[in-house]
Amino acid sequence: MPVEKLFKKLNDYLDKGERKKRAHCERIDTLLEKLNEKEKDFEGQLEKETDPDKRKRLKIELKIVQAHLEKARVRREDLEVKCK
Repeated sequence: MPVEKLFKKLNDYLDKGERKKRAHCERIDTLLEKLNEKEKDFEGQLEKETDPDKRKRLKIELKIVQAHLEKARVRREDLEVKCK
């Protein structure tokens, strides 16, 4: 196999890896946006709700969303170097 062809294959392989990393970062960014929207939505619902049972359920769901949000933020920070 000619050297030029090997270099081309290697370059294509490395480019695919970089595109995959960027795509992963974009998915995390999208996920962060959606989780932020959900968090605001649950907070708004919680402020309006007067029924104790529904408030309790909303608080639990809000805590779950906040935990997912924190995990996503940590993961995004870990990938910060790779996402540039």
